[in-house]
Amino acid sequence: MLGNVFKKLFLLLIVTALLVGTALGVWCAPRTDLFFWESATPTPTQTAVLAATTSPEPEATAEPTPTPVAEPATTEEWIDRYIEGMTTSEKLGQLVIFGFSGTTDITDAFREVDQTYQVGNLVLYGSNIKNSNSDGGFAQCKKMLTAVKDRLTTEIPPLVCIDVEGGSVVRFRWNPQPVSARSLGRRRDADYATEQFTTIGAKLLSVGINLDLAPVLDVSENPMDTVLETRIISEDASITAAIGQAIIEGLHSSGCLASAKHFPGHGGTTEDSHLVTPIIEKTLEELQSYDLIPFQTAVESGVDAVMIAHILYPALDETDIASMSAPIMTDLLRKQMGFNGLIISDDFRMEGMLSRYTLEEASVKFLLAGGDMILCGAESDKQTAIMSALTAAAESGLLTPGRIDESVRRVLLAKVSLGWDVAAAAAAQTAEN
Repeated sequence: MLGNVFKKLFLLLIVTALLVGTALGVWCAPRTDLFFWESATPTPTQTAVLAATTSPEPEATAEPTPTPVAEPATTEEWIDRYIEGMTTSEKLGQLVIFGFSGTTDITDAFREVDQTYQVGNLVLYGSNIKNSNSDGGFAQCKKMLTAVKDRLTTEIPPLVCIDVEGGSVVRFRWNPQPVSARSLGRRRDADYATEQFTTIGAKLLSVGINLDLAPVLDVSENPMDTVLETRIISEDASITAAIGQAIIEGLHSSGCLASAKHFPGHGGTTEDSHLVTPIIEKTLEELQSYDLIPFQTAVESGVDAVMIAHILYPALDETDIASMSAPIMTDLLRKQMGFNGLIISDDFRMEGMLSRYTLEEASVKFLLAGGDMILCGAESDKQTAIMSALTAAAESGLLTPGRIDESVRRVLLAKVSLGWDVAAAAAAQTAEN
């Protein structure tokens, strides 16, 4: 009996041990829900946690492809590209035509003006030419201009102007001597006029001059009663127009530029605009039926420039002389007559202008009224005053960038017509910047 009791106790101990072991095994099993890093296969919840707490590898991004800049397709577009890279000082320098003293090189005074303001264009007078030389002054002029151009600070080649009209206004000593405008008018031979100015243009270009301030297109019923005298082609506006056109064609055939003058006409006065401000009392209709006929023909013939007179025409503008007048330069010459070339002032040293305006006032007013290029002879103090006034007006906004660029564009277009490679210049400008 005692043996049976021991057997029952032994079995009870075994069962108890099994129950305790099972309970301990369950309690000690790994908690994969708490220690997910011990799990070889993460649950969906664990994957979400990993995604939220792990920084993603940055995706490789391709370098942006630069947008190609289209090459300009036209000369005008190349000019605009070049203008974009110009400083204001460079632009204003293109809007002046300055003279200098001497026959071999520029003076220190002119050099200072140029180094400060980057003078863009030159004008020569008889004082610059040694026409007593055996060749009439041509070799000396060429040597002088070579030296002067090398000294200019601007990289854009200058327009170089001179008055060679024939007769008494020829600057050099020619062989044969060009006949006067009056003689050309009396001949009434357009072919002869064309031939004469083809020769003149070629000779000027050979020494470095590329703009002849001719022809004179003023008309007068009594030319010898005017200050112009034999510089006037004819009393007959149609003859003046025809010979003027022939002169322009001759200069163009040689490759030289031409400038008609003195718009809208100097023939209606006996006074000299170098000394006083002449007043011409003519209506627009009277001017259109006579004085303006040669100028209209010149515009239609493609004349490169028109020089504006320092004369008051009250019927056109009661307040301002022609060279300061928007109604005359912009409304009449550009809009009504269709002129798109260069508008050049008569010399800014003349009393016809200075008796009514300060130099500073006139400089800004001329451009605001529609002019393009201020001409001033060899007086460095006046040249400095002009450039200082233009610079101040540009800085203040009185002369807007758009107005400045409009005139610069015309100047550069004229230089392209003479052979300046604006595309190459623009490329060099870009490389420098």
